[in-house]
Amino acid sequence: MQEPGRAACSYAEEREYLPTERIGVVTWALCDGERMTVEEVAEMAGCSYQGARQLLMRLSRGVPILCYQGRWMSCRMAAALQIPNFPKEDELPE
Repeated sequence: MQEPGRAACSYAEEREYLPTERIGVVTWALCDGERMTVEEVAEMAGCSYQGARQLLMRLSRGVPILCYQGRWMSCRMAAALQIPNFPKEDELPE
């Protein structure tokens, strides 16, 4: 039975990824320049909205990502987009 707010078959489910692999796919997409909503992360990872939100919140504790206007992205992407009050790309720590 399909869970409300969840895609019928996600990218990760289609490939039968383990939870760690699902997290890796999301992390890679964000670090590769994707800007994603929680809904898009849920679809990619094959989890509920709440599960995707938790994943992103926990991930942001150790990986430099942030949410700006409902879209999650890497801090490098935020700098490249020149988001107000965010350091420019050459001002970010290595």
